[in-house]
Amino acid sequence: MLDVIIIGAGMAGITAARELTRAKYSVQVLEARDRIGGRIMTVEDFVDGPVEGGAEFVHGRKAATMKEVDAAGLSLRGSPQMRRTAFNMGGATRWLPISCLHPGAWACAGMRNKIINTEPPDLSARDFMDKHGYKGRGRQLTEMTLLQHLPGSADDVGVLGWIDDGVMDLQNRYNHRIVTGYSSLPSSMAKGLDIRLNTIVEAVQWTAQKVRIQLQDGETLEARTVISTLPVGVLKANSVRFEPELPESKQWALSQLEMGPITKILMHFKQQFWPKWMEMAASATGPVNLYWTVFRNMKDRPAALTGYCIGPRSAALSQNSDNKATEIVMDDLKRMYPGSDPHGALADIRFVKWGQDPFAVGGYTYVRPGGRGAREKLKAMDTGALFWAGSGTESQPVSELVETAYLSGLRTAREVSTCLGPV
Repeated sequence: MLDVIIIGAGMAGITAARELTRAKYSVQVLEARDRIGGRIMTVEDFVDGPVEGGAEFVHGRKAATMKEVDAAGLSLRGSPQMRRTAFNMGGATRWLPISCLHPGAWACAGMRNKIINTEPPDLSARDFMDKHGYKGRGRQLTEMTLLQHLPGSADDVGVLGWIDDGVMDLQNRYNHRIVTGYSSLPSSMAKGLDIRLNTIVEAVQWTAQKVRIQLQDGETLEARTVISTLPVGVLKANSVRFEPELPESKQWALSQLEMGPITKILMHFKQQFWPKWMEMAASATGPVNLYWTVFRNMKDRPAALTGYCIGPRSAALSQNSDNKATEIVMDDLKRMYPGSDPHGALADIRFVKWGQDPFAVGGYTYVRPGGRGAREKLKAMDTGALFWAGSGTESQPVSELVETAYLSGLRTAREVSTCLGPV
């Protein structure tokens, strides 16, 4: 019998597996996909250079994963978004500071302090904006602050959960890209681990002493402990059966967490039509939340943009065929840059729809109004020999980042080590 089985070879699973393997426990990782990395997915066959179909950035030099980046010898490229962000509030696309100087934006001065100082009872993002009387451009900027990172609607996102999840901290970080692609990080960390790909878990039978795993192909595995890193979307979809059922505290936690849809749009153009200084263009309206330049200031690289479409906008765009969605996105870029011809310049496009991925069922999670404490209950050690990791189980320093998944892997490795005792 194995000491540990880990369900999922994303960052959380790989981190836990590496730590426990180093501690001399027998560990096997089960991964449903034909690759490792989970929602880290570098696309190598789109253009000449890596493009991220999943996680985009290492968020700041102080990110916990930075020591792993350094240990792997991976090079970074800065993404100075605050200094190189364009904003579109429905009219012209302008440099962010100019957009904020507009008199209509002055109404939301002090808005961030009002968010941080929100006290119970909890409010939805919409209730918060209504309470403080935000209208017009001020309301647009407030909504972008609350929802630009979270894939939910103004009615579905809770402000207290937003605070607990550290979203404000995220917005103040200086981002970095891994030059060889984000997938280089989990690939480096996974060397030497026992990972079974294309292995779909159908049921988890847990007790206080051991756990039995039933695979889709009928095979059964047993281990003294199991770590689940299944995304919240998969758990809520009941794609994996738990026997006995999870306790009420876990079921409540899942009811208070939502896994919202995210669509990434990879675009290759024959020539660049956006400003050379631009790193990111955010839009308060339209079908796409923001666009990133992929290879800004890099010589001999293609003109490429990544569209980032989350929550209701992602759900709406995904209802269309890829051909129709392409027209919608090109029309949006034409709206943002009226003198350009995105349709004529487009060389290739690819949609990565995380909401339709059966092994993710969404991009990442947010906390519903009234759901404060849900992540703590989800990761609690109240299911015997079954432990819980993954980016959805952690709030700090910022929930639902690669960094947070990594920290959850370290945490569960410690929990399992304590449970199993010395080798």
